[in-house]
Amino acid sequence: MNEKISVKPETIYLEDLLNDIANGEYKIPIFQRDFVWKSSQMIELFDSILKGYPIGSLLFWNTKGYKTKDEIGPYTIKKQNSDVRYVLDGFQRISTLFGVLINPKEYKEKVNKNELKNFLIYFDVRENNFSYIRNQRDKNVYSIPLYEIYDNRELFAFLRELDKEDIAEIKKNQYIDNARNLHNILHKYRLPYVEIKGGDIKSAVEIFSRINSTGTEISEDFMLSALSYNLETDFLLSDSITEFINSLDIYNFEDLKRDTILDCISNATGKIYFDVKVEDLVKNPDLELFTKKAYVHIKKAIDFLYKKLFIINNSLLPYPSQLIFISEYFRLNPEPTFQQYNALESWFWITTYSNYFTLYSLSQQRSAYEVFCEFAKGQHPDGIYKVNSDMTFNTAKYPNKLNFTGVRPKALQLFYLKSIIQNNPIQDREGIKEIFISTSKKDKIPANIILRLSSEFEEDKNKKQVNSFINTSSIEVLERHFITQEMLDLYKNSKIDVFISKREEYLKSKESEFVTKIGVRYIE
Repeated sequence: MNEKISVKPETIYLEDLLNDIANGEYKIPIFQRDFVWKSSQMIELFDSILKGYPIGSLLFWNTKGYKTKDEIGPYTIKKQNSDVRYVLDGFQRISTLFGVLINPKEYKEKVNKNELKNFLIYFDVRENNFSYIRNQRDKNVYSIPLYEIYDNRELFAFLRELDKEDIAEIKKNQYIDNARNLHNILHKYRLPYVEIKGGDIKSAVEIFSRINSTGTEISEDFMLSALSYNLETDFLLSDSITEFINSLDIYNFEDLKRDTILDCISNATGKIYFDVKVEDLVKNPDLELFTKKAYVHIKKAIDFLYKKLFIINNSLLPYPSQLIFISEYFRLNPEPTFQQYNALESWFWITTYSNYFTLYSLSQQRSAYEVFCEFAKGQHPDGIYKVNSDMTFNTAKYPNKLNFTGVRPKALQLFYLKSIIQNNPIQDREGIKEIFISTSKKDKIPANIILRLSSEFEEDKNKKQVNSFINTSSIEVLERHFITQEMLDLYKNSKIDVFISKREEYLKSKESEFVTKIGVRYIE
């Protein structure tokens, strides 16, 4: 595919757009969702056009090779023209415009008559508005289907019949003017659009995410699906990824980004994912089998993260790259030994605390990937790549707040969860709740927060209260939450500020012990 890309904003007459669609010059790639607009949305679109309001920009991609839908609205579109533009954004609007304004009596291709009634919008020349007429008894001489307003001959015939009606001349002229005015507006209406020429899927996805009118996200796998759709097996990559992600809800990973899954699939080709062009995946004749095998490795990786590393939902994952690498580990080593599992856990903690995935250049990341693959095959002791042998890793500074937006706060939360979960049953890992020690303000410094598993609240509702939890829990349980006997005495004597200060020191010391043990220098 041509890597050069150009993006050009232009306008097109609605009349020209509809003609071009009918001639097969615009196509709907199969990754587009089905037509879902409600009747009210369709009427609102034409009301905006009548009033001269903008209806948003369209986004087209001028490229080749995509499999497409055969229908737009109730109409089957001509076979692919040599010069095709794919609709990336605006499918619902285009379907409405084409489905409503094209004359079904004149259309030369196949018409879905059952679907046609959903696109039959009428214009009332008296009220100057739009509506659906579901009941034949509600029809009258003043309502005309929009495709007849748009069609010159049909409009002329309607106006000729209207002229025969026994109506006051001034009203009749007004009704005729209303019909002609809408006809002229439709034929002179200009739609803004942006056309992408050339480029690859990644660039088209990026442009789409920046300029699409609806705020809808699109993922590379949707576009890849349109290239790789298998008519014989009905395999659609985007649907397959959706189904797989839904299966991850048992790990609370159902919000995992689709692009991360696609990167895992790409990585399974034996190259690091950012060196794999998604278009090249299409060339694999066994893409369906290849993808389903990748799901096995990805699920093993997520199971490992969930059970061994306390990542009880995907928002706690420090780096997507960790999932991608670990997925590859299980592809290369499907049944690790006990010692290999332990080594993989160490690799995770080192890469989390050392900011490992932000330290290296692109070429060094490739080297890190090669070292990791050797590690998976048992040919490297720890899977950690170092530019030179005496290189040391440091943590980022101790976090001021606990949240899910930074790697360092996530690392501390995982360390905390490691302490409280230990070997608890898997079903206890349904989610995390925060309770605050100081109630004067919800200060999110780590020492002011006690992390609780959601399942604990179900066992004992009273322990939702911090006072009840601290005063009724055993010292063994409190120690897991980094609360010592000294701190407990301070709390019972209402010395809350001193309690929090002591807990902060203790939490840092315990985390420092752990981090130092894995070979990373601790920075407060």
